[in-house]
Amino acid sequence: MKKKILILTGVFFIATLLFVSCSRTEENVPLGEDTTEITVQNFVRPASLRNQEIPFTVITQTGVDVTAQAQFYVDGQAIDGNVFFSSEVGDFEAYATYDLDGVSVTTTPENFSVIIPKRKVVLEDYTGTWCGFCPSVAAAIEQASLQSDDLAIVAIHITANSNPDPMHFDDVEILRDAFEIDGLPQARIDRSQFWFAPYFISDALENAGSDTTSSVSFTSSLEGDQLITQVNVVSETGINPGDKLVVYLLEDGILYDQENYYNEDQTSPYFGLGNPIPNFEHNHTLRMSLSAPLGDDITGASALEEYSVTYNSTIPADYVKENLTLIAMFVSADNLAYNAQVGPINDVVAYQ
Repeated sequence: MKKKILILTGVFFIATLLFVSCSRTEENVPLGEDTTEITVQNFVRPASLRNQEIPFTVITQTGVDVTAQAQFYVDGQAIDGNVFFSSEVGDFEAYATYDLDGVSVTTTPENFSVIIPKRKVVLEDYTGTWCGFCPSVAAAIEQASLQSDDLAIVAIHITANSNPDPMHFDDVEILRDAFEIDGLPQARIDRSQFWFAPYFISDALENAGSDTTSSVSFTSSLEGDQLITQVNVVSETGINPGDKLVVYLLEDGILYDQENYYNEDQTSPYFGLGNPIPNFEHNHTLRMSLSAPLGDDITGASALEEYSVTYNSTIPADYVKENLTLIAMFVSADNLAYNAQVGPINDVVAYQ
């Protein structure tokens, strides 16, 4: 079964699955005649929240919408119409049948889940290659990430007056003003909570993986240097006035010398690595803000109603595309992160 991402309008993403199946009622029909295209965005949204509507859609290979004529089944049971929801969490299987020129066509079963969202904690590291104390935050984040997958990490580089940082984020002054960033290193949890030295891991992990009421998902497609990203937000309690969506493009694996004041500190993981550390690997590096740096307003979404927005971006030639990831944060009016999602570009990253 092959999956691919199609850009249909320039503003919407449909991840599609192409199925070829024998008819369940016409055994002698050639395989190629029973072909249907299922839009994953509607038919198999990988995950949904409890009681969130899950619409199913069937589009034929020729682009004809036959949803109204199709019968949908969930776990082998026919449902009324093309919308399903569940108040219970779990894994489900769905397929559809419809008539095409007298032949009964059955789509290949697809799996989806109903979930209670888990919270991904945002850790932001304000750093610089010239900052000799900054590796201490990187070390704490590395230790935290070894203990939990429920983290969304951003490294925000700042140039000093006399020490340029090649990964400097151009809009960093907006963030510095909003989050009271003065001397480095500085670290924040969920955008606005101070994370002070010695950067206790327990502080970073306190809410990681806990049940919550909202979730974020996204789908992206890169064609040449054009990145198109659709981001979705859903909340069991609805969107509050002033809630925002923050979307950043990150890059991993950037090699550049890092000033290191821990070269002679035997308790540091950076002991004996040199000062500076040559070809230090910088990860989670903030490269570009697809949204406004502090987020774009979310409007008009009630409880369990999915809010979607699409961003179009041009990727600079010096970015290593294979190392690019996205982070999307659902934040409050006062810049506290409710939840976040992180994942590679050119992929479908589901609600979790």
